Amino acid sequence: MAVKPHLPSTQAWLADSWQRSIGAGLSEFQLPQELRLDASELKQKHEQYQMLIALVQSHALPLFNQLMAHSNSRLLLSDAEGYVLRHWGVSRYSTKLADVALDIGVNWLEQHKGTNAIGTALTAKQAVSVVGEQHFIRQNRFMSCTACPIFSPQGEMLGVIDITSEQQRHTQQTLMLVSSLAQQVETALLCHLPDSHYRIDLAAQPNLLNSGWQGIVIADSDGRIVGCNPMAKQLLSHAKVGDAVELYLGDNWSRAGGFNQHLDLHLQTQPLNIPSIKSRVATSNKSLTQLGVRFRDPQLERAWQHANKVITKQIPLLVLGETGVGKEQFVKKLHAQSARRTEPLVAVNCAALPAELVESELFGYQAGAFTGANRTGFIGKIRQAHGGFLFLDEIGEMPLAAQSRLLRVLQEREVVPVGSNQSFKVDIQIIAATHMDLEQQVAQGLFRQDLFYRLNGLQVRLPALRERQDIERIIHKLHRKHRIAPQAICPELLGLLMQHDWPGNLRELDNLMQVACLMAEGDDTLTWQHLPDYLAQKLACEPLKLDPLNAQLLNEEQPLGEEVKIGQNSASHPLAGKVVSGKVTSGNTATLPTATAVQSDSLHDAIYSNVLQAYQASDGNVSQCAKRLGISRNALYRRLKQMGLKG
Repeated sequence: MAVKPHLPSTQAWLADSWQRSIGAGLSEFQLPQELRLDASELKQKHEQYQMLIALVQSHALPLFNQLMAHSNSRLLLSDAEGYVLRHWGVSRYSTKLADVALDIGVNWLEQHKGTNAIGTALTAKQAVSVVGEQHFIRQNRFMSCTACPIFSPQGEMLGVIDITSEQQRHTQQTLMLVSSLAQQVETALLCHLPDSHYRIDLAAQPNLLNSGWQGIVIADSDGRIVGCNPMAKQLLSHAKVGDAVELYLGDNWSRAGGFNQHLDLHLQTQPLNIPSIKSRVATSNKSLTQLGVRFRDPQLERAWQHANKVITKQIPLLVLGETGVGKEQFVKKLHAQSARRTEPLVAVNCAALPAELVESELFGYQAGAFTGANRTGFIGKIRQAHGGFLFLDEIGEMPLAAQSRLLRVLQEREVVPVGSNQSFKVDIQIIAATHMDLEQQVAQGLFRQDLFYRLNGLQVRLPALRERQDIERIIHKLHRKHRIAPQAICPELLGLLMQHDWPGNLRELDNLMQVACLMAEGDDTLTWQHLPDYLAQKLACEPLKLDPLNAQLLNEEQPLGEEVKIGQNSASHPLAGKVVSGKVTSGNTATLPTATAVQSDSLHDAIYSNVLQAYQASDGNVSQCAKRLGISRNALYRRLKQMGLKG
């Protein structure tokens, strides 16, 4: 289906949006199935974004009510994933609006709803108006919708604020209004940064100081910058977070009003007094810089808290963890909430660089330093990171020659480009990461011991997916991310996914869920049959690990052969065959070495198989076997007696 010909060729963003809608498999003549959060998921969203919701209600809603109260319009707030968090305005929707499910908890990304203001603004990262016929889905064309993204002081897109009207066609004025509402919220976010104490407004003309388009600098009680809006960054081109305000605005910046002759800027300074919101933030233990950062696994949360402490002191951080556990995302979150958040985060994958190019990439090179070099030279990754973070991923695979030069940089805090005699001072926060055992690498002579101790200021380990206590939540989160429409996960599959070792960790699970959701398109439930064959076979051949339910059954006097079903759909379960020593076989019965037969679709099959394996692995030692299984010796004796292994 081609893009409708009435779309103006000058509106490239709109044509691109329609093409994305077509590519998502949507039809303009059919209302798509809605993707909606359940009650518990919506509650989590509201807890996560409670500050953003409060700031929209206190800073954007009053202006919306003043200008749009006469119209049949509604103000909506969505998160960055496209889920509607709250709405204000008309008390109840008309039948038409109710039919298109413009409601709390519904997802309005383009891939689910076609071209619309919320989803298109999220994709385009800019304010857009989608009026009437511009909507991709025909049933939505009675609406006018205008939306603008909301960005955090660190530049992270937090969500979208939207005005939707049924009878009124939006104009350029509506677009300006929505942009102004978003700007009001962004200014409020800036003023609520941790340690904010002063607000300094800057403008070239005094009448612009309260226009909403002035520069704003936020400073702490010591007069150091904690945040700036884009206009302030433009007016004070070299200002950085952590700098003293007086370096740019002089000694008299804290006066209520004034004029900086050097910069030709009018100033207006006021103390910030916002205890109500700040106390709410303290109570919920969420700072604005951590909006969206939540770790429910204790080991990961401990690593997060420790890492946040050391990066404020410029202590090197070494992040350990298996491949795919999310080391890079962890570092990105650290950077986003740090005092260096407005400065660059430069990531270098040491394993991906050819050995002969590592030094020139890291340290830079002089013009003409070697054959094939850029004739203007290259500044290098380390100097690019000046003032910010240098993230050395897979540091264990860095060549020894480059390790020697890196050590000197860390010691002297200066860089000498390849082919040059001139040194350059650098101010960087070093974070290194690896899946290797660096101490073993040192023992084998593959990694410099002095560099290891220099990098190892604080060592944090990110847990593997199989070790995380929130693995069930992660599975559901990735399922929601990739599912095409509302869909459940069958309990049997969920159990199998939770017990799998996941050698590729989050990366492996994310890829698997993406493929499985594609295979399950149109089905109400995701089952093991939707998994790729290789993983379905692998899961089926893994021994079922004991969980609290199994342990409870082991402690009960269940007679042999009494069935405890795995689930209602146990016949379709990959373990519905015979489980003997952790392997799946066919047939109606299987004989254990003790000549004890049990039914194939009973949970006792798996329990007895695990008991037998543990008993054999312990060489018949009951105490060791009980310890392996996590049950009492008496309970184990009872089961062994039932199985004929003890008299």
